[in-house]
Amino acid sequence: MTTKKSRVFITGDIHCPIDIDKLNSKCFDEGNNLTKNDILIICGDAGFVWNGGNRDKKWIEWISRRPWTTVYVDGNHENHNLLKTYPVIDFFGAKAHKISDSLFHIKRGEIMTINDETYFCFGGAFSHDIEYRIENISWWQDELPVQEEIDNAIANLKKYHNQINYIITHDVPSSINMHLGYNIPIMDYYTHGKYIHLCNFLQNILESVNFDAWFAGHYHINKLIGGVQILYQDIIEIKRTNDSYQCYEKVKNKINEINSKKYTKEELEELFKEEKLYISYQKIDTIDNFGYGENAIEAEKFFDVETTEDELDAVMALYNSYLLKKYTRED
Repeated sequence: MTTKKSRVFITGDIHCPIDIDKLNSKCFDEGNNLTKNDILIICGDAGFVWNGGNRDKKWIEWISRRPWTTVYVDGNHENHNLLKTYPVIDFFGAKAHKISDSLFHIKRGEIMTINDETYFCFGGAFSHDIEYRIENISWWQDELPVQEEIDNAIANLKKYHNQINYIITHDVPSSINMHLGYNIPIMDYYTHGKYIHLCNFLQNILESVNFDAWFAGHYHINKLIGGVQILYQDIIEIKRTNDSYQCYEKVKNKINEINSKKYTKEELEELFKEEKLYISYQKIDTIDNFGYGENAIEAEKFFDVETTEDELDAVMALYNSYLLKKYTRED
């Protein structure tokens, strides 16, 4: 009997829940056709494991209800201390933290084999905003690898003679980091001698490993640079063809369509009345979803006064953002 192949999708940062809307059933409607046999890979900054509280529980349950199975490499915006408390299991040949029956974090340097193709995974990244964060509360030194993780990666790659189908990381090699206009990150914030410079290590991987495609996140863009496909809102599907260079294609995602939808002032006014919406600073929602209802006013009152085109555009953008959050809540 032939085993059905898994479909494999890859996307960029989630920053749960900030950018999770791209995975709701309205935006990623192809996801409605998937099963738990199918895999969606997040290139870091998933953010499902953050403080161990109700917020984590809610979003872990939400992503676990999706029809597919979700896996991710860690980014810099993860609670690395808490991640290490989850049980380690074998996931498609890779060591992974089991967050739920449908959510797994792939450890650094591990290699998954899916549909007879290999996926080398190495999470972590330099934070660009360390000065605004608090160590072990909103920033962790373990965002960078230690020598043991580097050794694990090298040993696993050696098993495959440095021949890998796909590479999954959060950060990028130093040459691409510089191409994007960033200075080579410095190690001043990290315990001296404990952590390894990640971008330099990834540069070594770029120069020494043969691969078909490399996917990364972190930079909040969708762009192919120097052989590395950086992803953010885009979702791609691995699709091997006879042409070895064409191994993935972009999946239609309606998030940009929803975000860019235009309305007249009259249409917005009618929508606000129908849904009984309220407005407050940089937010539109129902009163039940405001934690500060006393500061929210009925949005329809906004239209009782003269509104400029800029104000109307701002409210339009807020309404589209509300729609995305609404669709996610309904899932």
